[in-house]
Amino acid sequence: MTALVVAAVQLPACTGDLEKNLEVAEAAVTDAAAAGAELVVLPELATTPYFAGEPAGAYRDWAQPIPGPHTERIAALAQRFGITVVFPLFEKDCATGTFHNSAVVIDRGDIIPAVDRAGSAHPVARKLHLPVADTPAPGFDEAAHFTPGNWLGVHEVGGYRLGVLVCYDRRFPEPWRELRALGVDLVVVPVAGSGGDSTDFFHGELRTHARENGVFAVAANKVGVEWVGGHPIDNFGESCFAGPDGELIARRPREAGAGLLLAELDLGSLSDTRRALRYFEHRRTDLFPSAKEIS
Repeated sequence: MTALVVAAVQLPACTGDLEKNLEVAEAAVTDAAAAGAELVVLPELATTPYFAGEPAGAYRDWAQPIPGPHTERIAALAQRFGITVVFPLFEKDCATGTFHNSAVVIDRGDIIPAVDRAGSAHPVARKLHLPVADTPAPGFDEAAHFTPGNWLGVHEVGGYRLGVLVCYDRRFPEPWRELRALGVDLVVVPVAGSGGDSTDFFHGELRTHARENGVFAVAANKVGVEWVGGHPIDNFGESCFAGPDGELIARRPREAGAGLLLAELDLGSLSDTRRALRYFEHRRTDLFPSAKEIS
């Protein structure tokens, strides 16, 4: 595969009505398929408001199993339209009783596992890094609501390979390097909120990681204010695509509101870009021994 049409879905702010939120996400997936998208990326916690500013353990009745009713409905759309959907959601692992901020990759109705460096397959990508902060108000403590994931892998989809970094995971260079070492073509970054970033910084961070690692980056964010426990949570939109050369391919500004951002990504350009920008190969693993583990 050399060209891939991708839709980053900029969803409106979620309400406390999970059924309504799911219907909005389903409509967006349907619209993206009608627009020709082969891969559809939804934002972080696509069917719930961002609730990590609330007391520990709040809203656990919102969590969904994987597979479960919500993933089955998105899978039915993926099968109907012959597309791939990255569907982030609040997950309950029924086997362990733990809760996670997760994303499932569904290709034509089937859940595509993340295969890690050891060759182990995992049914879902889970947020690895859980932020705690006092700002923006009312602050948030994700560790009080989620258990962090403990694997990072590649999802093999048709003729390409993708990795998932959920929101805060994008801050850290190590998972980008690991995904490049595992051979990904693109990294999808589901986002919710603002994280205190300016638009320029948000785009610049993604562009830098994309260029450093010679991968496409696709970020999908919500837009608008969510109300949870009487507190507003602002989602600033700015869904975007960055190329392996670090150029910003497209963006959907906050002012554009909810909707689709589509781009055709030339996966065939990756080899040429990586030959020209050989940052991954030029790492001094002799000076930085930990880098030898990511090669």
